[in-house]
Amino acid sequence: MSSPAPCRPADVSPEQTIAIVGGGFSGCLLATHLLRAAQRPLAIHLIEARDRRGVGVAYATQNNAHVLNVRAQNMSAFPDDAGHFLRWLSARSGAEETPQRGQSFATRAEYGAYIQDVLGQARAAAPSHARLIERRGEVVELTPTDGGAARLRLADGGDLTADSVALCIGNFPPLPPGLTSATAKQVLASDRFLGDPWDNEALAAVDRDARVVILGTGLTMVDIALLLLNQGHRGAITTLSRRGFLPHRHAETRPIDAFLHPDRMPRTVLDVLIALRAAARRADEAGDGWRSAFDALRPHHHRLWAGLPLDERRRFLRHARPFWDIHRHRMAPAVADRIDVARASGQLTVQAGRLTDIAARADGLELSVLARGGARRTTLQGDVVINAIGTNCDYDRVRHPLVRSLLDQGLARPDPLRLGLDVTATGALIGANGVASARVVALGPVSKAPFWEMVAVPELRLQCFETAKRLLDGLEG
Repeated sequence: MSSPAPCRPADVSPEQTIAIVGGGFSGCLLATHLLRAAQRPLAIHLIEARDRRGVGVAYATQNNAHVLNVRAQNMSAFPDDAGHFLRWLSARSGAEETPQRGQSFATRAEYGAYIQDVLGQARAAAPSHARLIERRGEVVELTPTDGGAARLRLADGGDLTADSVALCIGNFPPLPPGLTSATAKQVLASDRFLGDPWDNEALAAVDRDARVVILGTGLTMVDIALLLLNQGHRGAITTLSRRGFLPHRHAETRPIDAFLHPDRMPRTVLDVLIALRAAARRADEAGDGWRSAFDALRPHHHRLWAGLPLDERRRFLRHARPFWDIHRHRMAPAVADRIDVARASGQLTVQAGRLTDIAARADGLELSVLARGGARRTTLQGDVVINAIGTNCDYDRVRHPLVRSLLDQGLARPDPLRLGLDVTATGALIGANGVASARVVALGPVSKAPFWEMVAVPELRLQCFETAKRLLDGLEG
């Protein structure tokens, strides 16, 4: 005769479960906040396909040439403790905190280690009723259960059921160029075309004397160029984008008052640009620099975007986005110096134009380019083409099995501007029927549709903090 099961005290709440899909920055920081704030029994399942938590794509690099694009003083993981990252850096190096350290640009490898430590410390200090279960695997399917929970199926055949799910699935590699010729398709399917700009193993295998063509001239291109140069690349590196714009460099800035009143936000892109240009001009005249005007606008990005009608958001993406990106997302000074030296030596060149075809020739690859303005056609010679045109944000074209599962079941839909999945301002996933999910939220780049910018630490850390509070309020409600 078996012994009776022990009685559970009436005042002890049943354990609730939250599954976090993705163990990069957002996933680890969300888990951290949940562990720190849990008041009742809680199990957090942190599921990540890679063997390292906290680093994701952005911080997985061990190349010290890859530094953060935001100064160290603005990179704390906690919105209510601005100096946390600086204290961690000082403790790690044994050096005293200085104003100069706050103005520096730490390496991404350092920041990945920081996020891992943040999660480790939260786990060690968590109350006994909160536990973190880390699981290596890839979630390939999410289905609702009859009881109002969500069932997750993993690629290895395992599964789990959770009361709430947070999608922290990060960025997806860029789509290949939309070339239709038989010769182009052949090249794009070959090992001469590197379609994933974050495939460090493939990049490390590039011949040092190869003529490299990089599609795109943004920060991802900068990362690739630095990686190639650091591994002793001797061949020519040519970069190509529609406009040939490079990101500007960071420079010293001073805080200035915001030039937009929070209660009277512009309703058109033109009004935003007029106000921004005027503020940049005043900042330059005052000796503060135009960058100060862009930085003063940052706290208002989300409210500004929310106030723009859909047609105006579409107009911004079509006409103003390239100009915004190079001013807003800047290179660290040391990085910009390396790029300047490579350009001055002639090893790195930047071209403006649109790729129209690729063909394999006896002596390498030949790329057909329509020059900017469409006035003439030119050709580029290369041995390897690397795709760095930007992440794939059109989820209708993302082939990841979890994304396909959500879309095929109608549990999710792409947002109208193809910036990510359609979510509410609080991150709740919106289904094909227009109804927001009560169990699934999305964080990070996948959720940027209502915000425009949800890719940098200052925005992501606040999103993780607020999402943790909402999830816990729901658990306790």
